[in-house]
Amino acid sequence: MMMPRVGLVRRLVSGAREARKSGARKNGLRKRAVRVSLALVAMAMMVGLSGCYWGYGSYYYYYWGGGNGNNNALWVANGTNVVEFSPSQLTNGVSDPVPRRTISSSVFGSPQGVVFDYYGDLWVIDGGTVGSDGSVAPALYEFTPKQLSNLSSNSAPTPVVTITSTSFVFPQQATFDRNGNLWVSDNGSNAVYVLSAKQLSTTASVTPAQSITSTPGFTGPLGITFDYRGNLYVANNGTTTIFQFSASSLPVVNPSSTTGTSTALTPAVTLSDNGSGSIQAPWALAIDGSGDLWSSNANAPNTVVEFKPSQFTASGSPTPNITLASATVSNNATLVAPNGIAFDQYGDLAVMSSAAPFGMAGYGPSQLRTNPTSPLTPAVFLVGTSTTLNAPAGDTFGPTY
Repeated sequence: MMMPRVGLVRRLVSGAREARKSGARKNGLRKRAVRVSLALVAMAMMVGLSGCYWGYGSYYYYYWGGGNGNNNALWVANGTNVVEFSPSQLTNGVSDPVPRRTISSSVFGSPQGVVFDYYGDLWVIDGGTVGSDGSVAPALYEFTPKQLSNLSSNSAPTPVVTITSTSFVFPQQATFDRNGNLWVSDNGSNAVYVLSAKQLSTTASVTPAQSITSTPGFTGPLGITFDYRGNLYVANNGTTTIFQFSASSLPVVNPSSTTGTSTALTPAVTLSDNGSGSIQAPWALAIDGSGDLWSSNANAPNTVVEFKPSQFTASGSPTPNITLASATVSNNATLVAPNGIAFDQYGDLAVMSSAAPFGMAGYGPSQLRTNPTSPLTPAVFLVGTSTTLNAPAGDTFGPTY
């Protein structure tokens, strides 16, 4: 995307995924009836892949969204819709491209997050809205690869699955675990909800398989991600902290579960601001190919920071290993209230600005190896307009259909 690619790596990645896709098709694995059993197969695949090395010495962790060898399109929850930029639009320089595809479903209230499952289905995390004429309930919406491929002819498809819950207040971010369960951070209810793989298979109003609270409590939880060891990280936007929960402390959620259970967790590690704006209203979290944690600071100083695993051995206020500050490109600030952050399979980082100029700052892997001494100019900068990026929030890299 943002740097020259090694053809051998591309062929290896594509070949591995195509092999999985071919096997899935031959055995009918994409049928909804076997979604739950496949989650267990997926877990075994994940364990096997976590020790493999790809690219420039990083383990290959980009598992979800499998079955498609081209996982470099950028998908963005964009205020009132979801937009996709193809890899060819994410080339070096500055541009204002019209998204290649747009999902303008009538069910959307305020899309906040996007995430792909193992099958290449796109899940949209919608916070819902409340207006004078009524309310749009918060919900999770699933769109299939076929629907995504046909967006040029039908930009407002009806979700194949809609999940609502009386537990939801304002869900915003989500991530899948190794069993195909979806972990959702709810900024409004100060909780994390786990929807089992089975609960995700059919439109319904559900009681989450797990409702998770924390002591000390979540305060405006947003970013949520797992590292390759299975530890869970949650960004507390309201108290400028990041919690790490050890894998051994997390509830085990059966992919077939439909029974609601409540669990209270205690963080193994809490990171807080070092007094120099290291953690300020953290929004999104992402793990890179070396296992480092990246966080976006939505408040001043408007930065993206990286912490090494060694900085999560004890609670404290460490100085980030890397800090990306806002630069100026064509008279536009590159990081303004940064929200969504995401890595593609090559280690490129995309950061969304949720305030004007609604930009996307893209950094290549070579730019992320050392801490810059001055604001770093992105390798790619997309400038938003009312017809392209409009208050973008969450983003993810996924299949190019």
